[in-house]
Amino acid sequence: MEQRKLNNEIIRRLRSDKPGMVIPVLNHLRQSVHASVYLEEIFNLLYQTNDSETKREISLFLNDIKDPASIPKIISVLNDKKYKPVWSIITAACWQSGLDFSKNMDTFIRLLLEEDYLTALEAFSVIEQSYQHLDEKKLKSYRQKLIKGFEVVDKEKAPLVREMIKIMLE
Repeated sequence: MEQRKLNNEIIRRLRSDKPGMVIPVLNHLRQSVHASVYLEEIFNLLYQTNDSETKREISLFLNDIKDPASIPKIISVLNDKKYKPVWSIITAACWQSGLDFSKNMDTFIRLLLEEDYLTALEAFSVIEQSYQHLDEKKLKSYRQKLIKGFEVVDKEKAPLVREMIKIMLE
């Protein structure tokens, strides 16, 4: 019963439009092993807020996530077009967290090939960090996707895609 009250209070504060209420809760959650249960609220806050300090604190919070149970929630948001404006922040947190996203390479290859340069650069980092965990069959499949994508990717991102193909060949 007490836990439920605490949860409702955390959610109420996360939904606040006052950074003075939100930031202490984010700092508290950064210390919690069960913080991933609040990811949906945190992603919504990241998407909705215009406050740069709140965005920075959310970014730091996401960078610190170590719970593998959060991976499906993160991938879900990276596949939801609603959150596209904040994909680069979330993708950066993926590689900075150190979590293993090798089972979700399709999402990051799509981001590398199809999204803006900043998001693509962050996706490149996730792929670079995760590809070593792939078996040869998967690696070959992803190389083929990148080679196909290289043919149509814009000039700005072509060097990134070329470099990832080269890395995956080593």
